[in-house]
Amino acid sequence: MVITMNRRLILIPLLLLFTLLAVGTVAAQAPLTATVTVPEGAYTVGDPVEMTLSVTHPAEYHVINPEIPQTWGDFIVKSQSPATTVDHGDGTATTTVLIDARLFAPGEFSTPPLTVNVTDGAGQLSEVTAAPAPVLINSILVEGDTELRDIKPQAELPFVNMLPWIAGGLIMALFAALSFYWWKRRQAKLALATVDNRPPHEIALDDLARIGQLGLPEQGRFKEHYTLVSDTIRLYIERAYDVPMLERTTGEIRSGLKQSDLSQNNTRQVIIFLEESDLVKFSTFAPDQASAYALIAQGRQIVEETKPVVITEEDIDNNLTSTNSSSGGTSTKETPNRFSANGKMQNVEVSA
Repeated sequence: MVITMNRRLILIPLLLLFTLLAVGTVAAQAPLTATVTVPEGAYTVGDPVEMTLSVTHPAEYHVINPEIPQTWGDFIVKSQSPATTVDHGDGTATTTVLIDARLFAPGEFSTPPLTVNVTDGAGQLSEVTAAPAPVLINSILVEGDTELRDIKPQAELPFVNMLPWIAGGLIMALFAALSFYWWKRRQAKLALATVDNRPPHEIALDDLARIGQLGLPEQGRFKEHYTLVSDTIRLYIERAYDVPMLERTTGEIRSGLKQSDLSQNNTRQVIIFLEESDLVKFSTFAPDQASAYALIAQGRQIVEETKPVVITEEDIDNNLTSTNSSSGGTSTKETPNRFSANGKMQNVEVSA
């Protein structure tokens, strides 16, 4: 038992020594170094100097890309690439970073020492510093050359004559304007050509006849039928008596008709007609076909009773003859008096 315990006490220091030797061997096989190299070449003021930062480290280590300031000593850093790592397969790897720097004065310069942080993957950080790298910037002046030279003139750009393009653009704009004007005039002429110059009552009677020929009640399209007939009478009253009808409710129309030249009986007739139409248009009530066609007859009756009276020259002469006869003159023909007591008559049409 004593011998066994002694052996264990001897093995523990040996294992510790072996571990230290192994770590030292690995450290010796995978050194941690950093260098900044500058490609060989002749550089002048303002030329890009493509430097390379190389860090050699164990393969399991990770290099933290250093943040190089824009003003880095005498250098102006234009850009810095991401870190790129190459595994060599022997337990070591190399991480490189490309640095684009510029110098704006001739002479001999050196990069500032660059410290890089490296982590071993277990949270342990190490630092390695790259030694300064020399950079020679040559002057663009030739030694011994003291001759003064004129400043270079401004660069001359090729002259492009824009006059034809401007003239062409103006001609095209003028042509487009004339075309648009001609099109508007043509549309106006077409609009005038489509204006119906017939009297309002003739238009209304023709529209009522056309609606009756559509046969909408037979198709069960009562709402559409009543709407067309109602709008025809509304449009007729608006044109013939200058009473706004199309965009008003029946209640608003009742007030407007009271101020018109329609008689009370005709006004009441129009309101009853519109209320009957609204009952079908704005409810679920479905009339029969006979009632639907009776609405057309009702609308035709309204038009016939309210259309303006046509007065001819013969009527005027007859009215004058009748007037003279009533004042003591002689009349050769009895003619109904179409004028009111004050000699005026509203909503009449005069025909020559």
